[in-house]
Amino acid sequence: MRHGKRIKKLGRTHEHRKAMFINLATSLLKHERIKTTLPKAKVLRAYIEPIITKAKKANQVSDEGQILHQKREVMKKIKDRKAVVRLFEDIALRYMNRNGGY
Repeated sequence: MRHGKRIKKLGRTHEHRKAMFINLATSLLKHERIKTTLPKAKVLRAYIEPIITKAKKANQVSDEGQILHQKREVMKKIKDRKAVVRLFEDIALRYMNRNGGY
């Protein structure tokens, strides 16, 4: 069944949408604020929140292998190394006590 599989296509192909959200997420992590349209922001929220949650979980674990695994999982979605470092060292720590809705 297809429950929960519907996403907004925003008038773009799959490849264009994927590249656009990688770029938007990277800009959001670098600058912590971006200017975009409301539909894109709503879809980006569903894209970025699991990434932030992975960074939070990595900071809660003391096992070095688990931290490395979480970083590699995030690097699949965010291609910029500096943005990933900032996510794990700054942003994830800031939202550690928050349950979601970053």
